[in-house]
Amino acid sequence: MYSREYKNELLLPKEVFDRYNMKEIAFFDIETTGFNKTSDIIMLISLGYYIDEKTFVTKQYYAEYIEDEEEIVKEFLEDLKEFNTWCTYNGIAFDEPYVIKKQQKYCIEGKIPEQHIDLYRLIKPYYTQFGMERCNLKTVEKYLGIERKDQIDGGLSAQLYKQYLYNNNEDIRDVIMLHNYEDVLNLPILFKLLYTIETDPKIKKEPKITPNQLKYIQVLSEKNNLNLKSDLKNITKKAAAKAIDSILKGNTDSANIDFIIKDTY
Repeated sequence: MYSREYKNELLLPKEVFDRYNMKEIAFFDIETTGFNKTSDIIMLISLGYYIDEKTFVTKQYYAEYIEDEEEIVKEFLEDLKEFNTWCTYNGIAFDEPYVIKKQQKYCIEGKIPEQHIDLYRLIKPYYTQFGMERCNLKTVEKYLGIERKDQIDGGLSAQLYKQYLYNNNEDIRDVIMLHNYEDVLNLPILFKLLYTIETDPKIKKEPKITPNQLKYIQVLSEKNNLNLKSDLKNITKKAAAKAIDSILKGNTDSANIDFIIKDTY
């Protein structure tokens, strides 16, 4: 395993930093050799966090060999244990289940953070109101004036990694690591856009759960002995409708209902 650590000055407006408790969040991103969580591997993980209001630390865990996957996941989870909230861009669908699958595969101890802030899902309902044509990470970064040094994407990372395994070229390794590093380094800046979404009255908001929906879910939860961890008062109307429909169809798995709520945006 090869590792690196960086410290950067990364200042956010105080109202943004305080509103989202930035010091309590672990920012992370993974690079993989493919989409199959069973046969493909995690080649690189980057973890970022604030140690004070202006200093952002980024740690990277790189698999120099395929066999290093277990070690980088273990080291990442060890450093993650101090956090109860993690943040990604589209990580609910990709990064989180990938990490959990590898944790299970290698029987690695460690608690996965209970709260997942997926900025992609929080920004996606509103990106067109800001004049953006797409909601991928680089488009949002460009809108916010973020300039990147790296010129590759996740697909090219996988191709480059195959070359690295063949020749152990450090320049190739550094290109892959730079891409993943900037993915994580830029995540906190996206909270400025989230702050605008939540506070600007000109932004048309996603309808919240109605009082009748909230009461109905509470009744159904009690009737079916559900122990939901979701903050029901703050979910969307669409998420509430999907949860109610699933319960009425016989779904009494609390974790699954929570996932349905989390997976709706």
